[in-house]
Amino acid sequence: MSEWLAVDPYDLCEGLEKVPVHFEDKRLTETAKEFKYVRSNIPHKETPLDDFETQISGCDCRTICTEVCQCIARFGPNYSTNHKILPELLTASSVKPVFECNTKCSCDKTCVNRLVQFGVGIKMEVFTSEAKGHGLRTLENIPSCSFVCEYAGEVLSEKEAQKRIDRLTHEDMNYLFVLKEHYSSGTVNTCIDPKYIGNIGRYINHSCDPNLIMVPVRVDNNVPKLALFSRCDIPANQELCYDYSGQSEDRKSTNSDEATRKPCLCHSQNCWGYLPFHPHILE
Repeated sequence: MSEWLAVDPYDLCEGLEKVPVHFEDKRLTETAKEFKYVRSNIPHKETPLDDFETQISGCDCRTICTEVCQCIARFGPNYSTNHKILPELLTASSVKPVFECNTKCSCDKTCVNRLVQFGVGIKMEVFTSEAKGHGLRTLENIPSCSFVCEYAGEVLSEKEAQKRIDRLTHEDMNYLFVLKEHYSSGTVNTCIDPKYIGNIGRYINHSCDPNLIMVPVRVDNNVPKLALFSRCDIPANQELCYDYSGQSEDRKSTNSDEATRKPCLCHSQNCWGYLPFHPHILE
């Protein structure tokens, strides 16, 4: 006998996440949503597929992985037994790569080294403020070190990313995030833009004193998931925010032309005054 599941017409996640996410005013769903939802990163049509197609090898652990698991032993543990990221990985100075067990691993889905891959599990909603437009807030208490969501979208080539940067006007919303990772062989840039295709992370606003912090996490392939974790206990109904500069110390020098900079409205005591933006970040 066939069973039909009801589809939530107001769910911004289109049923792709474990929990639905709505606009505060559900009537805005059809008029205010301007993007196609994806759970995780997808390649832009002109993006090389090498990093997407290279499968990371899996472990042969049974049931639950321990520190001798090859996925964990490679760089050390990532999460505690209660599925929280280790606090030391949320510091700006942390350089430890984070790899989760993946689809090639034989361990159970409840393995301690699986977390970000399961997507959104916290109840949240998109709200509208007169000053900042849309924002995202939690509807439940979030303990420190909890995974909240990815910042997911189209993975762009550097050429396409620079094109989108060059087309930006002062009135445009800029969603493009460039992750710069430094290796002995040089720097690798990962450009992710959820403007047209993305997930709920696109609604998270900037703060100079954020309650979330971004950590690159890899699962099946070399494309990093930009995972957002709580850096403190966050009470229900509080806005979620992260530092768009990645806690960079050179935020004041990211754009010398103040006429083109957008003011920061986070109102924190250590506010830098302007939103981080670097038009030449790919150079």
